Amino acid sequence: MESCRFGLLGELSIDDGAVVLKASKLRGLLAALLLRAGRPVSQSELVEQIWDEPPSRANSTLQVYVVRLRQVLGDYGPLVLRSSTGYRIDVHADQVDLHRFRGLVARHDTDARTELGNLREALSLWRGPALADVDSEAMRFEADRLDEERLVAVERRIELEIELGAHRELVPELRALTRRHPLRERFAEFLMTALHRGGRSADALEIYRVVHRMFADELGVRPGPRLARLHEQILCGREIGTPSCLGPLNRR
Repeated sequence: MESCRFGLLGELSIDDGAVVLKASKLRGLLAALLLRAGRPVSQSELVEQIWDEPPSRANSTLQVYVVRLRQVLGDYGPLVLRSSTGYRIDVHADQVDLHRFRGLVARHDTDARTELGNLREALSLWRGPALADVDSEAMRFEADRLDEERLVAVERRIELEIELGAHRELVPELRALTRRHPLRERFAEFLMTALHRGGRSADALEIYRVVHRMFADELGVRPGPRLARLHEQILCGREIGTPSCLGPLNRR
């Protein structure tokens, strides 16, 4: 059973589809346990994550769902264990795609190519929006948090690829990302950088004008200092990443 793999980064997956959970509450229960793989989850936490409006005898109903989950999981049923305050699923973090993703993202390396390889492997684990077929309000909140983790990893991957000279190849992807996430300034920053480094400074400045106008119209604010500084740096005619009249852009 140690070889069993579970997926949360997309629709809920058990052993690459070998086991299917048709009942939404069972999917929610298993997902809640897998989010904290190997660790106990209290009954109260499980109730909050499974139901938007818990039934009057939620703890008793939860026990029924645990029994049903064990039955549906078949050979994997014994992995769902009772703990002192609730339940846990007895799997290693590496058996769950989410925790493999987090482990790979956390492997910071002084070599940019090694870190980039880890990020690419981590992002390849995603099959779609996180927890795509788990529908409680609490779990949708968890899904939004996981999708944010993915976007942060995408940002770091793109940053490394630009540093390694792949700016021209990234332009189509960055245009798509800025359309999909128009208020995420990092994608606009990367697109401007890629265009400028590719000799398309006028196009980079146009991106800033579009973002500036959108922020003013929709939020009543200006773009943040990083994007504004990048705009000024391009106006200075400087290469991004070299000393300029405004100081370095990409230092953290």
